[in-house]
Amino acid sequence: MQPEIRKLTFRNLLTEQDYPLLLELNLRSRQADHMPEPVTLEAIAQVLTNMDEPTQEQGVIFAALAGTPIGYSRLGWYSSRPATRLYFQISFMVPEERAFWPALIAENERRLGQFAAEHPPVPERYFQAWASDRQKDWMAVLESSGYQVVRRFNNMLYPLGQAPAMPLPAGLEIRPVLPMHMRKIWEAQKEMNAGLFENVAEDWLDEKYPAWLANPENNPRFWQVAWDGDQLAGMVLARLDEKEAKKQHGKHGHTEHIYVRPQYRGRGLASALIARSLQMLQEQGVSEAELGVDAENESAAFHLYERLGYKTFSVDTWFRKAMNI
Repeated sequence: MQPEIRKLTFRNLLTEQDYPLLLELNLRSRQADHMPEPVTLEAIAQVLTNMDEPTQEQGVIFAALAGTPIGYSRLGWYSSRPATRLYFQISFMVPEERAFWPALIAENERRLGQFAAEHPPVPERYFQAWASDRQKDWMAVLESSGYQVVRRFNNMLYPLGQAPAMPLPAGLEIRPVLPMHMRKIWEAQKEMNAGLFENVAEDWLDEKYPAWLANPENNPRFWQVAWDGDQLAGMVLARLDEKEAKKQHGKHGHTEHIYVRPQYRGRGLASALIARSLQMLQEQGVSEAELGVDAENESAAFHLYERLGYKTFSVDTWFRKAMNI
């Protein structure tokens, strides 16, 4: 029997003094789901201080029983297409009180509906949530609350015993990335994201370019970018978090933002760029490289990665529910 909603109270985040409480609830929820990804106070602070609309005070909700916090949600929205706006929730709850999770979802939806009512209308509006395959309780609660699976994404690993070697197609060359190249790489990444199922259109407005340029993750040291004269043909923006690697026994790299422009496809360029990225990471002592891919990727990227030797280690699921406003 579902508990009475009146027993549950809600409050917004007040100040950064609430951050340790968020961390505690987050960790208890993750531990119950056996989620290995590390979470730190620094990481939580970075996410929340970068919230704009809504602000962290508007978009973070605590749920409490008899004054004791048992979970929280972070709310927000973005446009995946000009005609589609998604109102999302990310939620954590301690395992012993998860019978109250449906009530928190209902409160999330109520508040997201209030935000949506103040926005210009678009043809399609959905509630959205995500879940890893370890979050069994969260997935069950979403489904019981009327959410439906719309997509699955595979997280894949390449164990770097021996990096593959693939020839670069004739007529193309890889050059060191210089500051003069960064705008063209930004444009290619914007083009790539526009064709994805999951895209945050607001991240690719022209005014966001300086922030992209300043993002420390956008370090071209390991990037592999192929050129046909002055035309960018394809890229793999590999990444190694050297600060995080120091905390781990084996270094963990990422082969991300894999993109080949349509006119250069079918020539083995993606395979060659991935192979060179893996070789570069291996030279840095990386023991495994990760990527994420839409399991229904229209360009058959998932099967390409499997052929190269990547193996799926977890699956993330996208849930949506139509909004009736």
